[in-house]
Amino acid sequence: MAPSSILKGIVLVLPSVFACAVSIVTMDKEAMATHECDADTAMVVPNFKANWFKATEYCHYLGRNLVMVGSPEKQAVVAKVIEATDKAGDNSFWIGGSDLAELGNFHWHSMGTRFVWHNWNELSDSPMTGDNRKDDRCVLLGNQNDEGSPDGFKWIVVNCWDEYYFVCERPIYQK
Repeated sequence: MAPSSILKGIVLVLPSVFACAVSIVTMDKEAMATHECDADTAMVVPNFKANWFKATEYCHYLGRNLVMVGSPEKQAVVAKVIEATDKAGDNSFWIGGSDLAELGNFHWHSMGTRFVWHNWNELSDSPMTGDNRKDDRCVLLGNQNDEGSPDGFKWIVVNCWDEYYFVCERPIYQK
């Protein structure tokens, strides 16, 4: 068996001496994803786009979930993680919210908890109303600023089958 096939799928975590940042290297994907941590979670922005379901599946493969953004402070951390990657100019990232179980009733997929805090884009139709959005059920973190500034990230509801980059997280206390 060739060494490259033995290494395929191995995930290496390399800690940084100067900051709370590490790189995750996968041999069977498009190589690097940036990973940054704060006091509560470790986040990963994989190096490929996927639909919401595949993004959820890949995060689980990494022992993580799509990120839950439950406060303005958490959203600022997520924006900082995105900004530290080469994906910052892409402007759209899956997060772990949806109303797949019941139209207009948004929950965090990994915990099954309702949204307590939200940051909906005021420029789009309200995600809580309208049967015309029956295919738009998953929450996307979209940057509305032209410069790609993290201050412009707002939530929008889009079709779960569309492909975007995504942010995975795991609590630090999990091994």
